[in-house]
Amino acid sequence: MATKLPLITRKNIRDEYTAKIGDLTAKVKQYTGVDHEFTVDFNTLFPMVKQDDRYQTESPGSIAYTTYEGFVDKLGRVTEEGDDETAKEFFNKVVSTRKIDIVITEECPSSSGCRVKDGVFEILYKPGSYGTNSSYATDDLEKELDKAFAATNKGELPLIAKKGFQVDFVAKKADLEKQISEELLDNTVTLVVDPEAIWRLANEEYDKLKRNEKSDIDLESISRNMGSAAYGYFDGFLGMLRYKFKQDDMMVEAFLEACPKKEIHFKLVRKDELSRSYNDSKFEDDVLVIRACPQTWYTNCSDATDEVEKLL
Repeated sequence: MATKLPLITRKNIRDEYTAKIGDLTAKVKQYTGVDHEFTVDFNTLFPMVKQDDRYQTESPGSIAYTTYEGFVDKLGRVTEEGDDETAKEFFNKVVSTRKIDIVITEECPSSSGCRVKDGVFEILYKPGSYGTNSSYATDDLEKELDKAFAATNKGELPLIAKKGFQVDFVAKKADLEKQISEELLDNTVTLVVDPEAIWRLANEEYDKLKRNEKSDIDLESISRNMGSAAYGYFDGFLGMLRYKFKQDDMMVEAFLEACPKKEIHFKLVRKDELSRSYNDSKFEDDVLVIRACPQTWYTNCSDATDEVEKLL
C-alpha cells in the first residue's frame, strides 16, 4: 500500500497542478490536433525527491505544472502553435500512446532532460533534482523525437530535416530560381532536390563504415542542414554564373544546349563517384547535376560548379 502523501503536499498538488493542468492539456490539443494526457504519478515520484528539500517535498504539483508548461511552450514553437502540419503529424506518430509523463531516473543524463520511451514522451529528472532546470528539460524535444522515430523508421527523413528543408530551401527557392534565370537571360530554370533520397544514401553509406570510420559522416549535420546545404550549392551556381558567365549570350546559349530541360539538380552520391575530392557537377540526362558525397557534405559549396564552362 502506497504511503499517504503529507497534507501540505496533497494540497499543493490539488491547487497548483490538478486545478490548472486543464489549460495546458487544451494547448497540447491545439498544437497537435489530438488529445494527449499528462500522466505524472506523484505517489511514485515522491519517494525519489530530495527529502530535505522543502520545495521538492511540499511543492511537487507546482514543479510538475512548471515542467509541463515548459514542454508546452517548446511544443508550441516546434509545431508553430499547430500551424505546422508536418511537425504535428510527426509528434503524434512518435508519441503514439498520447501520454506525457514525468519520470525521476538515474538514466537522465543531466539534472533534467527528455526522451520517448515505448511511445510515451517522458520528461526526466535525476533523483534529488526534481524541478531543477525545468525550463530546459525539453530543449531537445525535436532531437529526441527524431531519435525515437529513427529506431523504427531508419532511412526516413527526420523532423529536423523536414523542417529545415522547408524553411531554409523551399521558402527561398522561388527567389533563387528567379535570380538564376535572370543570369541566364531570362530563361526560366527549376531547382530540383530530393531530401528523402539524400537522407537514404547518407544512412546507407554511414552503415557501410567501420566503427572507427563512423565520424567520417556526420548524420546530424546532414539532417540539421538539409535545407541550408541544398540552398548553398544552388547559390554557389548563381555565384559562378555572375562571376564567369556575366550574362554572355554565347555562354548562356552553350549552357542551354547542354541543359535543354532547364533543370539544375542537387544530388548526394557515393564518394567514389565524384570526379573531385569534395564535390563536382556534370550534365546528365539533359540537366545539370551538382553532386556531393556524405563525407564532404556542405563543404566548399561555392566550388561545386566552378568548372561548368569546361563541360560545355
